[in-house]
Amino acid sequence: MSTNSLKFKTIFGSLIISIAIISLILFQLPLVASFGYEFAVILALLFFLLSGLTNLWRLGNHISLDAYLRFSFLVLFVPVIAVIIISLTQDICSFWYGISFYLILSVVSYINGFFLSEIINEIFSIYHKIIFVFVFTLIALIPLSEIYLNPQVYFYSPLIGFFPGTIYDEDININIPLIFYRTLNLLYFGLFYFFIKRTSEDKRSLIITTFGLIAISFLWFSSDMGFSTNHKKLDEILPAKVESENFKIKYDSDNLDSTEVTILLLNHEYYFDKLKRELGFNPKKKITSYIFSSRLQKKKYFGSEKADIAKPWLNEIYISKDSWENTLYHELVHCFSAEIGIGIFRLADSFNPALIEGFAEAIDNNYDDIELHLLASSAYNYGYKINIEELFSGLNFFKSFSGLSYLFAGSFCKYLLDKYGVSSFSVFYNTGDIRKAYKKSVHQLSEEYYQFLQSQINKISETQIQYYFGRSSIFQKVCPRQIASDLKTAETLMSQRKFSDAEFIFRKVLDKSNDYSALAGLINIYLQEKKYSIAEQLLNEKINNYYGTPYFYLLKLFNADLHILMSKDSLASAEYNFIVKSNPHIQLKLIAELRIDLQNNSLLKDYLEGSDSLKFQILVNMNKQKVTMSSIIPMVNLAEKIKLQSKIFLEIFHSPLIPEDEDDAYVLFYLSKYLLKNNDLVNARKLISLANRKSVASVFYNSFREQFEKCNWFIKNYNRVANKFKYQ
Repeated sequence: MSTNSLKFKTIFGSLIISIAIISLILFQLPLVASFGYEFAVILALLFFLLSGLTNLWRLGNHISLDAYLRFSFLVLFVPVIAVIIISLTQDICSFWYGISFYLILSVVSYINGFFLSEIINEIFSIYHKIIFVFVFTLIALIPLSEIYLNPQVYFYSPLIGFFPGTIYDEDININIPLIFYRTLNLLYFGLFYFFIKRTSEDKRSLIITTFGLIAISFLWFSSDMGFSTNHKKLDEILPAKVESENFKIKYDSDNLDSTEVTILLLNHEYYFDKLKRELGFNPKKKITSYIFSSRLQKKKYFGSEKADIAKPWLNEIYISKDSWENTLYHELVHCFSAEIGIGIFRLADSFNPALIEGFAEAIDNNYDDIELHLLASSAYNYGYKINIEELFSGLNFFKSFSGLSYLFAGSFCKYLLDKYGVSSFSVFYNTGDIRKAYKKSVHQLSEEYYQFLQSQINKISETQIQYYFGRSSIFQKVCPRQIASDLKTAETLMSQRKFSDAEFIFRKVLDKSNDYSALAGLINIYLQEKKYSIAEQLLNEKINNYYGTPYFYLLKLFNADLHILMSKDSLASAEYNFIVKSNPHIQLKLIAELRIDLQNNSLLKDYLEGSDSLKFQILVNMNKQKVTMSSIIPMVNLAEKIKLQSKIFLEIFHSPLIPEDEDDAYVLFYLSKYLLKNNDLVNARKLISLANRKSVASVFYNSFREQFEKCNWFIKNYNRVANKFKYQ
């Protein structure tokens, strides 16, 4: 046996064992252990490097290609063997779901790395490994430059295949664009290898130039092919533009009418003015705001469906028509934060996510219309605690349920801002050095903060805290990627009325986890098919699995509605009254109260079985003699669905809308927001003024006051601001 052959077996044998160990370690990591996208993408990056560098070593030591291919087969097969072994002791979700990612991402990256190493070996006579690492780095920098320069947060790359953008969109699947992209990868590197191998050295410059131009052309046209999104592409899908004093708004005029655009701009300018006064600094250039027509459009072209995002270094925010009311202020804070950020991204030091999001949350100071400290103190006192030192260290921000991480990061940052001022916080944000900013350690400040929380009066019940925070982060969920993909498929089947196929998928998901969406999907199928007894039996079997989560009360509502449809009125009444008494969330409580009123008037069954138009008419008739406050929020939601004008909406009520308690005040607050969004400024202010009469002891007091200030600002500044709008 030759020395090279022995060395090959020793080194490559060690690498195969290392891959086996790495594979087993990956199965111990959160999210990665479910054998899906994350598992495949980590191995894809590793395989690209491994295949290229080991092949260059083989070429340098004159090892046969057959021996290398046998090694490659073992390397690629070892993780699959590890999966099979692990599956004997723990749930790996779907083998075929995971293997599809493994083949498209990991295996293709291995082949890409091999072809690239062969190409480099043919073109260059020395420094092969250094050149390979250099090219690897260059390829890695391309998507980073796209993220930095372009609006997108997703990217495609020969190294890993695809990166979706954020962790908040759980649904990631193998789709046609990804298969097409990976096919192009194989064709490019494979044909480059084929031609360079079969071309004499004196003619290779033509091949190199040709494939170099192909690569440049691909990057140039990648946005047209759907593999990136540049500003030109966004200008095509959002062609309308309007400028105000401090903003450029891009949108699609087919999906946003002039009234909606006016209100959007007024909100932008109002928040800009508010932030400028509160922080004492502001961006020097106009902020560009992209308004997508829907979350799905935003996901397709930007890369994020659930999360709206800002890019402070570009002075741009990306929001959608169906989400901007809840996110605009938060995202604008991110743009303002660029003034105290650091580096080319103008973010917090070390990209600290707790600082970045905590600052925006602190200034927004709104968690479902409740002030941060109010919610954080109750959460803390009921045992929903987060270690502040850990939260602001590394990437621990993403470990817990996102709602808790955002709440405590925001509340802690607000505590620092309120007690020590913006100037000290700016030092902390810019340097990451909390001792330099406050002359105290993070431990000392966190202890101060905990004492502050404990000193607050609990205004929120334990049931309400469970409703908000009885959830898991993506890292704690079972098979989140596969389940999200399965649920999306099932929902599509439901929309096509293929109920049996959707039922099969929902059942399969429930076999793996207590996913609420799967259970709710099954119940909705049985409701549409009028299989009430099956739905009732399923609920009785599953409902206790959700105790301590918000879904428990939503399922209680489902159960009560089922009782009505099955003429079990007394059981339904008990369930509705349980929800009212528990009061997990004000809107859920109001829904239950409305159900009770409808039941008492023998209208509930017709309401539950009726169309949106019939539901609305039932509620209109209910309010003819006397205002039923619990009906107003459902009426607002139905009015938006059936596209009823807000002016007509107010004419429904023949009696004055006078709040009698805090719940009524919240209803008027909700109605005021609806009217303001529809440009009825005077009535919006009138209603929030009425709501404020009963707001002093309300947990929503801060939001009531904010709404009143906004209405006043709109009325006072409407003409001044609107006269500066420039449409293009």
